[in-house]
Amino acid sequence: MLLFHCTKDASTALSSTRNGVTHSWVNDQPLAAGDTPWIWQLHAVKIMRQTVLVAMHSDSRFAMVFWGMKKGDGETLLRLFFERLANHLFWLAEDTGVLDESGCETMFNRLMTAHRAFRFHTNSDRSVQAHINEVVQCCRNAVADNGCLPDNCEEAAGFEQYLNRMIRSAHGGDYFYPDETLLQACLRDFAGFHESQLRKVQEQIREARNRT
Repeated sequence: MLLFHCTKDASTALSSTRNGVTHSWVNDQPLAAGDTPWIWQLHAVKIMRQTVLVAMHSDSRFAMVFWGMKKGDGETLLRLFFERLANHLFWLAEDTGVLDESGCETMFNRLMTAHRAFRFHTNSDRSVQAHINEVVQCCRNAVADNGCLPDNCEEAAGFEQYLNRMIRSAHGGDYFYPDETLLQACLRDFAGFHESQLRKVQEQIREARNRT
C-alpha cells in the first residue's frame, strides 16, 4: 500500500466543501494488520497564493513538488505523483546504464502492482518534515528568482532533479543522496537486485554524477 502521511496543512488541502458538505481524501481508519506501507509524507504551503504540495519519501527523502493544485483534488495529485515518479526512475536507471527501457518498465509495473492501493492518513514525522521545510524554502527561492510557479511537467521535474541531488542525513546517520537511495531501494524491491549488484549501481551512479 502507498501511504501518505499528511500534515494538518496537507489534510486541509485535500479537503473541499460542496453544497455545505465537506469531502476529504484523508482516511484515518486503522490499516489492516500486517500491512507494511510505502510511506511518503505530504505537506502543503501557499506560494504566490497557490497551493503547493510537497511529497517526500520517508526513507530516502526523495521529494516531488506539485504546483498550483486545486483544493481537494487528490485525483490529479495521484496521477502526477505516479507520472513524475516513473519519469525520475526511468531517467536515473537509463542515464546510469543500470537498466534498459524494458527493465525499467518491468520494475515500475511491479512497483505499481505492489502499491495500487493507497491511503491518505493524518500523521507527521518531525525528521522528514525538517527536510520538507528545506525543500519549501528552495521552492520559495526558485519562485522569487523566476517570478512564477513552474508547470507540473518538465520544469517541475527538472527542479526535482536538482532537489534530489542534495546530500542529506537522517537521525544523525550517514550522508546520502535521495535520488540514489530511492533508485537502489526500487532496484532491490522491484527488480531483484542483490547487495553486490547494488554496490555496483552506486559506483555507476557516482561515476555518472562525476561526468556531469
